Amino acid sequence: MLLQQELDQLKQFNGKQNNQKVFSLYLDTRPEQGEKWKIELKNALQDLAKRTKNSNNHEEKNQSKDIIKKVEKRLQDLEPDFKNGVLLFITSDESLWFEQLVNVPIETEFNWGDTPKLDQLKSLTERYPYTGIVVLQQDKARVIETEIGIAIGEYDYTLDLDTNDWRQHQGPQGDDYTQGGTKRDEFKARVKANQERWLKSLTSIVEKTSKKNGWQQLYLAGEKEEVEKLRSMFNVEIDKVTPSNILKSNTTEIIKKVMET
Repeated sequence: MLLQQELDQLKQFNGKQNNQKVFSLYLDTRPEQGEKWKIELKNALQDLAKRTKNSNNHEEKNQSKDIIKKVEKRLQDLEPDFKNGVLLFITSDESLWFEQLVNVPIETEFNWGDTPKLDQLKSLTERYPYTGIVVLQQDKARVIETEIGIAIGEYDYTLDLDTNDWRQHQGPQGDDYTQGGTKRDEFKARVKANQERWLKSLTSIVEKTSKKNGWQQLYLAGEKEEVEKLRSMFNVEIDKVTPSNILKSNTTEIIKKVMET
């Protein structure tokens, strides 16, 4: 499920219906912060314990104790996978349990209430919407789908010189300028002679994927001349172009490079 769809569902949640309090957590876990997040989390959970200790609502007191244990355990489990931040919305009975690691900046924030605190999440989905990134390098292309800096889909393509079609495959493949018996110099000559037709074919694939999946933005990356040619062939708006050969970078690095450019 896309994050925007999950946000829509979260907006409908109200703990009052089941007599459940909601603990909302936004935690900045950027590596340069060190273990600052641990101190902030410890202080927030201590504040929650103090706040509910003197509550006249016995059920709320028990819920807070249970949630504190669950939050501590879950973040301990997630820590090896931390990126730039983590979101967690939780109730004691787990009728609500939403978690999301993010690779974009967030502000540490905690909230205890009847509904999840969604302001930051809403802002993130607006600033980093569902986006398709097309990375091109001669006869290879990678299409990455991302939300809030996290890859949620990836497709790799290689141009088959025997069929003159783009072939989808799992994961990147190594350079092979001699596929189909074509030598390196012959390959370059064919690229030059047929590039426009090949790029039009690629744009058709990308536009169909964009329409089917509902991308909100489309980014392109690759060698400047090549990617500008690709851009000119699209019938849809291109939101950003990154003139850089980054196809061989890993997915996280590609997303970061394109987002920061």
